[in-house]
Amino acid sequence: MVHGTSTVQLVAILVVDLMAKSRKALFVEISDYSVLVARTSGIEPPFTIEELKEIPAGSVDDLATLVSEMMTLQTGQYAHTVVSVYPGGRFIRRAQMENPAKAKDPAFLAEFVRSQFQVDTAKSVVAVLNAESGQFASAETGFSKELIFCGAPLDEIKERQLYAVNAGMYPHRLELGSVATVAGLGSYQVADEIKSPTLLLEITPENSQVFIVHGTQLDLARPIPFGLNSMFPIVQQELGLKDEESAKKLFYSNTFDFTEMGPALLKKVLKELQSSTGFYEVQTGQTIGQIHLSLLPKNLAWMGSLLARTLGIDTLKPEYANWLHSHGIEPAQGVELAALDGRWLGLFGMMIKYETKTETKAEGKEAANARA
Repeated sequence: MVHGTSTVQLVAILVVDLMAKSRKALFVEISDYSVLVARTSGIEPPFTIEELKEIPAGSVDDLATLVSEMMTLQTGQYAHTVVSVYPGGRFIRRAQMENPAKAKDPAFLAEFVRSQFQVDTAKSVVAVLNAESGQFASAETGFSKELIFCGAPLDEIKERQLYAVNAGMYPHRLELGSVATVAGLGSYQVADEIKSPTLLLEITPENSQVFIVHGTQLDLARPIPFGLNSMFPIVQQELGLKDEESAKKLFYSNTFDFTEMGPALLKKVLKELQSSTGFYEVQTGQTIGQIHLSLLPKNLAWMGSLLARTLGIDTLKPEYANWLHSHGIEPAQGVELAALDGRWLGLFGMMIKYETKTETKAEGKEAANARA
């Protein structure tokens, strides 16, 4: 969604030498918890997934070592990559325009974003998309009544871009991970013929995002103003720990089973989900069929199971092979897609080439592109 700026352009000349020798590329998802990396035989399908790696988030040196090893880089070379990130101030919102024609005025659109979402457009990267087609909206292409606004603070984007460059990557594209995951989920639902809407929950340390995706359409997007950090005081109190830092270390470790404490930890999240799904089901007449939690490390997978049981719905368990095959993406020998959990859906979502086409009114909903 967000393309490289001057920071990346500084190293562009160094990429030419690398790309002259190799068409290989890396797809990299950088979150608060981990870095997921895939080496592919090309940057646009059809291609082969040659290798998959995962490392803990944080150290740029560790990531630089991994990138260099996976791409056999020489000193001064950069790997051609597609990168997704999760800035703390990221946002994806769906909104209705009473008079879409007014959106052609940049000043009106900026004021709309400021007033509706409390986003400082002067300090943010903002993309506007038509909700049904998923395509970028502009004065030239026109604005639909239903729009999606997504973006993040500019300083956070630059910080993460620089992180990628310092790790030896030249981002061909820099995307919001939330957008890539929503897009991937929509594409997967069509490929797997999932008819019921999916509740997508993204929990990061500071905040969370809840989405409802039906087919390829993003029907609902709203923020939740708390994340994992809000759970540490509860852990501290329940277990009698000396401080929140001790609670945090225990929470992220694999040494304690938090399942029994789960309802207390997820009480606020559950309330928000019940509110969102209840409103959606009343408004649309559709019933949520399954939930998918992205990002969270494996030792916190119990959260998805607990929320699914409490909400009375299933947990989405993606099977990637057929979906990727339908988009011209194949695993190389030794790459086991069946062993991967749901956290990889966003990374694979970046790989898909989302086609655009002229739609009839009847086809529009079925063919909507949810890349935003």
